Amino acid sequence: MKVHYLTIGEVAKLSNLSIQTLRYYDRIDLFKPIEIDPKNKYRYYQNTQLYYLDIIKSLKYLGLSLEDVKSVLTLKPEELVTYLADQENRIDQEFQRLLETKEVLQRKKEQIQTFVLESNKMTVSIKEMPVQKIVKIKTSNISVHDIPNKEYGLISKVLEDEGSVFDTLYGGAYCLRRYSSMDDINYDYLFTHTVKDSKPNLNFEEVEITSLPAGNYLSITFALMDDAYEVCYNELMDYLEQHYINVVPIVYDIWMPINSTASKEDEFLVELKIQIQAT
Repeated sequence: MKVHYLTIGEVAKLSNLSIQTLRYYDRIDLFKPIEIDPKNKYRYYQNTQLYYLDIIKSLKYLGLSLEDVKSVLTLKPEELVTYLADQENRIDQEFQRLLETKEVLQRKKEQIQTFVLESNKMTVSIKEMPVQKIVKIKTSNISVHDIPNKEYGLISKVLEDEGSVFDTLYGGAYCLRRYSSMDDINYDYLFTHTVKDSKPNLNFEEVEITSLPAGNYLSITFALMDDAYEVCYNELMDYLEQHYINVVPIVYDIWMPINSTASKEDEFLVELKIQIQAT
């Protein structure tokens, strides 16, 4: 292989790095010139050194610090293969985490559009819903008027332990029937969404990973104030009776805080939905 010598300016141009960066790499013994002229201190490199400079740039692109890059460059070939395989696995995990985060953001955007931007609040509509994975916790004696911070805190811990993203959409499920008073409604379980594909290793007997089934749902949305919950629930019941629709007798209510700061008064938007039985 014919060897050519390059000035620091030529190396900078070929590698798309600044001269200052190459001088710094020299000072920290990361990438040194093959020769320095003792008279004028000009740095000269062999053209074959550009290969190693490409390796340094690739390792930096992986997010490694310069100290870590220096350590990697001392590895034997078989050690480098193992190291790069580990880095590939780390990137795959980060990519999956970003996909999960994107899914949460998309659902958040869709819910905001449903709750805030749609004009048909407090009106029953039919929506097609995809299957939605959830983490749920069994409950007792928790009514629709309660804010079950303890239970949602436990769900949050499960999600965090599994490395999942906690959703700020809260939900509950209870039996569909006519109630003489909303005070008579008690949740069978509470839930929030999860984006994990793998089945987590749960250490809590009362917590379960399951899903809300895909299908068409009767839905009604409203701001939680005064008697809006009771009005909208009865609106759903009236709609069912008037249109003779067969449904799965479970009501899901989904809560979303309107305010993004704890310094403001609590405000929530709510969606009630009931799955229509497939014919």
